[in-house]
Amino acid sequence: MKQEEWRNEFAGRKILIWGFGREGRSSLLWIRTVCPGLPLDIADGTITESLKSEVQSYGNVRLLAQDNVDFSSYDMILKAPGIPVPTSFDRSNLTQQTHLFLKHHGFQTIGITGTKGKSTTTSLVHTVLSQQYTCHLIGNIGIPCFDILPVLEETDLCAFEISCHQLEDCPYSPHTAVFLNLYQEHLDHYADYQAYGNAKANIFRHQKPGETAILNQELFCAEERTDALLIGRDIRAEGHLLIAGSHMLEVTDCSLIGAHNYLNLAVVLAVADRYGIREDAFRSAVSSFAPLHHRLEYIGEHNGIRFVNDSISTIGQAAIAALNSLPDTDVILIGGMDRGIDYADLEEVLKERKDLYIIFMYATGRRIMEELRNQGAVHDHMILKADLEEALACAKQYCRRGHIVLLSPAASSYDHFRNFEERGEIFARLALES
Repeated sequence: MKQEEWRNEFAGRKILIWGFGREGRSSLLWIRTVCPGLPLDIADGTITESLKSEVQSYGNVRLLAQDNVDFSSYDMILKAPGIPVPTSFDRSNLTQQTHLFLKHHGFQTIGITGTKGKSTTTSLVHTVLSQQYTCHLIGNIGIPCFDILPVLEETDLCAFEISCHQLEDCPYSPHTAVFLNLYQEHLDHYADYQAYGNAKANIFRHQKPGETAILNQELFCAEERTDALLIGRDIRAEGHLLIAGSHMLEVTDCSLIGAHNYLNLAVVLAVADRYGIREDAFRSAVSSFAPLHHRLEYIGEHNGIRFVNDSISTIGQAAIAALNSLPDTDVILIGGMDRGIDYADLEEVLKERKDLYIIFMYATGRRIMEELRNQGAVHDHMILKADLEEALACAKQYCRRGHIVLLSPAASSYDHFRNFEERGEIFARLALES
């Protein structure tokens, strides 16, 4: 995309960058690149002296307290994902990086969303496509899409992990849209499960005729696309055998763990087929792929006990998948911030697992244990501890040598940690301490 076309996107407009985190800074830098003299306003919920000093260094930029902004006075509001917008808010001039990127570069983008598995799948797509293309890894995985615009060529591809917050109100879709799954999540942000799913469904709802949609067959919105490839029907995995339509490929050299990851690999195979990736290139990419941090990540062994960090697990179905993937697990640590999501599926599994020590912690752990107690389903191997440190110390007492202590919390981390990464890092440090 020539810079001139991006310049026309911003030139002459009164623009507010709403939220000045990683993406907000990225937006400012790109607008400054294509429109060097354009006055800009930045609104943020937290104004610090260091932020004031940083903003002043850009020149011709005003920093405003979020509560004092007249949003109606702007031609374009570039909002950061995750900032909640009241129902009454005028959204006519509201947009996001993701929206504008897909407007201009959707034709070269493979977008991946879903409640679970999207980071691993996006990283796999990037690794596989990079065998034969220049492919950029961007999005919710931690790289703002505007960061790559200075080097992006029209023949390049983009593997874009897209969150529900980035897809909210988005009127554009990528050329290849992948919607992996949908479970209860983010219900503190959305009115209900349907609203959450509808936000994610924008990944395919604005595609042009002939563009590719890969959708989980269980999605309530899957029937909207009769031409979609359906995960679970057209795309599936039988052990290590990947099936993508008529293409069958057995993969044995892979460090990923669990049936859910092989299903994701089958999705990646379907994407690879769309872009003409050779089988030998696919195998090479998969064999070299290293699992992402905090996703069924083997930490190491200490005093004969193996430790696995699955801190990315924020819903019950993720913990169930982790247990299914690791049959040598002796102890699982569950619990975190309580967002009011339903744990019925996880509770059904846990009350039958009398072979497993289940150590609950934090608000969600207390709630799950109380719900199990009300069902008369608490067994002797269920233990409640206050926090991660206490839970892990207890786990070390009960885990047999050669077996696994698994952190798969099935809950958000934000009540006691900055994010799931910090939770996983603390678990890894404590796990290997005497």
